[in-house]
Amino acid sequence: MNIRILPVFLSALVLGPWIAAAEVEWEPVIYPANQIFPSLIIGAAVVKAPEDAFPSWGDNHLGDPQGVIGIWARGVEPGSEIEVNLEENDYMKSVSFVATVGEGDDQFMAHPKISYKYGALARVKQAVPLDVTMELKVDGKSLGAQTVTATVRTVNDCLFGVTEDNEEKSYSDYSWLFAAYVNEDHPWVDRTLKEALATKIVSSFDGFQSGDPEQVLKQIFAVWNVMQRKGLNYSNVTTTAAESESVHSQHVRLFDESVEAAQANCVDGSVLLAAVLRKIGLDPCLVTVPGHMFLAVSLDDETMIGLETTMMGAADLDEVDAKRLRSFLKFDPEERKNEESWATFESAVDTGTAALLEAVEKMDAGDPDYQLIDLAEARGLGILPISSGTSPR
Repeated sequence: MNIRILPVFLSALVLGPWIAAAEVEWEPVIYPANQIFPSLIIGAAVVKAPEDAFPSWGDNHLGDPQGVIGIWARGVEPGSEIEVNLEENDYMKSVSFVATVGEGDDQFMAHPKISYKYGALARVKQAVPLDVTMELKVDGKSLGAQTVTATVRTVNDCLFGVTEDNEEKSYSDYSWLFAAYVNEDHPWVDRTLKEALATKIVSSFDGFQSGDPEQVLKQIFAVWNVMQRKGLNYSNVTTTAAESESVHSQHVRLFDESVEAAQANCVDGSVLLAAVLRKIGLDPCLVTVPGHMFLAVSLDDETMIGLETTMMGAADLDEVDAKRLRSFLKFDPEERKNEESWATFESAVDTGTAALLEAVEKMDAGDPDYQLIDLAEARGLGILPISSGTSPR
């Protein structure tokens, strides 16, 4: 009899905790939709859970409030200690995260603070699969490891929005991530400014110091002129290799790629020009409208113009009626150093300003498809430029 009772007793003693633990459900979760965006990880690496920029996790959440790789679990008793372990892979170092489950957290999300290999992420030039393996322990008892296969997107893929998988099909805006492609510290920017000074359109770049909107406009034109003479042409390359109905992204060339190819789509041209204008102390903004981006630049405290950057590569344009621009700024056309370049610039300002006025109306009405991305504000939040030459860590 004792021989029979002892195994039963031991099985209750040994298997009891395992049976309780087996009732826990859990799985790895990678946001959004099992896709990893190097642009998001690099660009937002030092962003602090802001009030209105990075959509943070809500209630019943443990760990990094801006985490995108973690677990979902249900059935863990309140007061239990959980441990989430991430196995090292090509883009992340191994990490262990420990937390205590609170009352009311019958189901929760937990995101470890991950140590990314930023250099490796910056070198991703085509989408690749990645197995991400995680282990969950509850009160020291392992519930095993699970692996999810994610898609690592190219560093050129900019996430700008997610249609969430919930009843409301709510939309999370990430358009501010375009600011990460504006790289005002790239060596190309200083070379461009040197060439712009050589045109003699302006004698110096002093930003807003003159207090004269005409002088500010001349500085913008000087940059436009030299970028045009570099042969930068419009190219409508926006498609990404990993399309998704719920995850919205666009291909954006890095600085070196646009300059080497002498091609730029609406985003490429806007971030290139924005970088140079930021370098000289101006306050450019990226304007996103459905399927398109252009630039907005302040001339003084009261005046902002739009600039349609896709016209930078245009040639042989018909004469444009820009009386509104000339009369306001009293810009002497005799000072133009390049008649064709000025004609395209005039047209780009006229077209961009009209589009800006329309976009502002949509923004004021709360339309999420229309966004004004203030680059100075983005830098203040901690959104970093993505460097073409990020070194491995």
